[in-house]
Amino acid sequence: MECRGILIRILILLTLVFGTKSTTTPAQQVKTSCSVCESMPIPNLDHVKLLFRDLFTNNKEYSNLVFPHKDQLATINVNMKFALYSIPEFDELGGTLKVIGRLKMAWFDHYVIEKYTPQKHVLEALDIPQNDIWLPPITVFNSVESLTPVGHSGYEVTITLTNGYVQWEIGVVTKTGCTVVASDYPFDTQYCTITFTPWGYSNNEVSIQTDEDNINIEDFIENEEWAVIDSTQEIYVAANRSLISYHLTLKRRPVFFIINMMVPIVLLGMLNSLCFVLPIDSGERVGFATNVFLTFAVYLTILSGELPVSNPLSIMSYYVAAMLSVSSITTLIAIFTIQVSIYDPNEKVPPILVYIVAFVTCRVCRKRYRMMGLHHETFEKMPLEDEIADPVITSPNNEGEGEADDSVEKYRFGVSWRVVGKTLDKFFFLLFSTGTIAVSSYFLVPLFMKLDTSIA
Repeated sequence: MECRGILIRILILLTLVFGTKSTTTPAQQVKTSCSVCESMPIPNLDHVKLLFRDLFTNNKEYSNLVFPHKDQLATINVNMKFALYSIPEFDELGGTLKVIGRLKMAWFDHYVIEKYTPQKHVLEALDIPQNDIWLPPITVFNSVESLTPVGHSGYEVTITLTNGYVQWEIGVVTKTGCTVVASDYPFDTQYCTITFTPWGYSNNEVSIQTDEDNINIEDFIENEEWAVIDSTQEIYVAANRSLISYHLTLKRRPVFFIINMMVPIVLLGMLNSLCFVLPIDSGERVGFATNVFLTFAVYLTILSGELPVSNPLSIMSYYVAAMLSVSSITTLIAIFTIQVSIYDPNEKVPPILVYIVAFVTCRVCRKRYRMMGLHHETFEKMPLEDEIADPVITSPNNEGEGEADDSVEKYRFGVSWRVVGKTLDKFFFLLFSTGTIAVSSYFLVPLFMKLDTSIA
């Protein structure tokens, strides 16, 4: 009996499931659902006017001067996002960074939803002028122009009326302070910060928050001189004030400065030593050395005008100052070598100097000049390799053995004051050429090690 009852119940259940058909047609179902839509009025201008009148114009309870929370001791959390558009100016001398960006903020306004009735006001979101609603006085904390809240009166605020969620999106053009360290110029990297704070409110009243990890640079327009290689953000509390700082890492694009600054200075350094190659008879040696010295002075002036007064000083400034010093020494030695070369040929060259010059020029190794170093012998007149005009030992057909001995003594190894001058020219040419390369390598190689080819 129990089994029969169970079977009967199963048959009845199957009959109810498969035997019953819906009496509602698809068209009727669509019509029923649309009837709900038709019951909601379409938003029009009257609804907007009514909304403004009830919530803002005639609502004496709402004021943009009043903290928008029922609990006046509560904290309003302002969510902030910053997008960087461009860097139109970075003044290293003044230590200022000018940026153009977009600032987007959002918070909850509890007073907005008090007078809102969905069936009456219809609209769920509304754009209103920013002057009609309470706004957090967000200010650029490290601005060098003025400490006034951002945002122009022409901006609008979007309000979600169902929950009082307010979104405020504005453009920001500001100039902030930035400490410039130019020791690695023109391969330097600068770190600048843009800091925002709700001016006049403590951290317990208005607190800044964010749901982004970094600055938005998707629409950033690259700068011709500076590249943004990194950016970070930091939220912290200082002096009981909530602050958010956006840190930018800027690296200079060095190609322009390499071509127009560094290459000419290196070439001038190489030309500096060439003054010892100029013939003394041309009379241009001192003028050439002086012009190079003045050119270095001009470059040092230009460089000092481009860079700020910083500690430590730029390596390029040290380099140009070192090359200027080398150029001044070159000018002094060039004058000295001219004086040696035009010394009275009748004056005897000191024996020590004779042996030094003879050793340096390998005259002691060559038979022709080694025989000239012997006393009381005479030789036929032979043209010297260094200069034909140099006095030489007279031949036996000349005035006599005494004069020959005197000539041998005076021009031992064929070394005259003119030969001494030419030897000094060769020595100082090699010395200053090597010194210029050494000084350039000492200062420039560490700089070029910091070259980033990806942004050059």
